[in-house]
Amino acid sequence: MTLSEKVESIWYGPGGGSVFLPALLGAASLVYRVGLGVRELLYGAGVKGVKRPPVPCVSVGNLVVGGTGKTPVARWISGFYRRRGMSPGVISRGYGGERKGPEVVTAGDGAAGLYGDEPAMLALLQPEVPVVIGRDRWAAGVKAADACGVKVLVADDAFQHRRLGRDLDIVVVDAERFFGNGRIFPRGPLREPVSALGRADVILLTRVSAAGESLDERRALLTELAPAADLVEGDIVPTRWRPFGQEARDSDEPPEGGVFAFCGLANSNGFAGTLRGMGRAVDGWRAFPDHHRYSRGDIEALALAADRSGAVAAVTTAKDAVRLGGWPGRVPLFILDVELNILAGAERLEERLTAAAMGRIE
Repeated sequence: MTLSEKVESIWYGPGGGSVFLPALLGAASLVYRVGLGVRELLYGAGVKGVKRPPVPCVSVGNLVVGGTGKTPVARWISGFYRRRGMSPGVISRGYGGERKGPEVVTAGDGAAGLYGDEPAMLALLQPEVPVVIGRDRWAAGVKAADACGVKVLVADDAFQHRRLGRDLDIVVVDAERFFGNGRIFPRGPLREPVSALGRADVILLTRVSAAGESLDERRALLTELAPAADLVEGDIVPTRWRPFGQEARDSDEPPEGGVFAFCGLANSNGFAGTLRGMGRAVDGWRAFPDHHRYSRGDIEALALAADRSGAVAAVTTAKDAVRLGGWPGRVPLFILDVELNILAGAERLEERLTAAAMGRIE
């Protein structure tokens, strides 16, 4: 078991094993909590200021390290604004990319290395919506407004970026994994105490179909933690297959039979579960850390493993696909796209989004 797998087990699984690693993580967590406390005091006292971008801004974030479905939510929101003619744009820190920004993302080969995998994926899947990366999210917002004519910003992964002023705060919570062991990073997955949900205007509970009997209890806890927030529920669902390196067509789908799957996500097992839920047998499987940069050796090893597995196709996620420079395997590689499907609270979410944008759009 790798170190990351051991930490994952402590955060979301049974833990167990040596007491040394949890103790070490706990000590580091105390230091992290002190830093959080100082930051809250500085913002609360007005010592650290908030800068509002020149156009309305909707923040999409979460409380935990890793994936909860933020990026599909950001896509859904930007699509909502675009359908209403509101000229949206996405701003992102550009985690994992070489560029510091602010810079407009150009989709294509090498984009993930320059701008980060999530901005590169967003720019590829929604070419009509500008994506701007920047370590300084406020500066990225100014760039989006000035250079791209953006009228409303969707700030991806910005809940903890307190310096950025926003008109609506949406926090995405995974109904299945929830808050893990409920501990603060790195002893647990929480970036902030759960009490920080009190800042949220909307809580969007994703993967509700996988939550099982715990769903009602988790709804009640969220309502207790953020009584003023609207609660919206949905699932992250598969939408289409795309052959790697080709334009998608309605008829594109891997042949009948088992697949060789690989991905590098915060919740990699979720991808395997999605495939099985679609009726696909997983004949081979490789998981990598979130935002993993695939080397040429990684890609060649994956292609060889896929060839040897007897699978009819290799499959991966859109986020992983932008990190691949090519695919040398004999079996074809397919990409599975996903999107947010809102099951409850859609009307209220649309009202909140419209009010946030129209309050400042000229």
